[in-house]
Amino acid sequence: MTESNHCNRILITGVAGVVGRILFNYLTKKSSNKYQVFGIDRHKNVSTRYEKQNPENLPIETIPPLSDEHFFQCDITDKQKLFELIEQLQIDTIIHLAAILEDHPDKDHLYRINIQGAQNVFEASSLFTLSIFLTINLFY
Repeated sequence: MTESNHCNRILITGVAGVVGRILFNYLTKKSSNKYQVFGIDRHKNVSTRYEKQNPENLPIETIPPLSDEHFFQCDITDKQKLFELIEQLQIDTIIHLAAILEDHPDKDHLYRINIQGAQNVFEASSLFTLSIFLTINLFY
């Protein structure tokens, strides 16, 4: 593949979250000729927050499951596994959406995911010379 027709390989962290899953589905449907999209999260099932945030029971689009070839179970606090996946998948861009959004009683857990996990993503972007789009909603 020449440089001019190179497909940008995107990794979305937090792909089991509502925003991560919707973005994953949008990019794979609308721009499959421009992007190869992969997702990581600690679990594969979409967040229950999606249904909870629809109190009026408005018609909402069903979020389809991720394919096994594009989803990898990985906690962003596991730096070694994160770095191995980035290298193995030849990622060009990371969209970092992984975070614990609610006020969690275990502050160490919040720190580990929201701070140390984000730090691992930053380190990966530097080490592998990646583009990064970062959004953090911190509760700490």
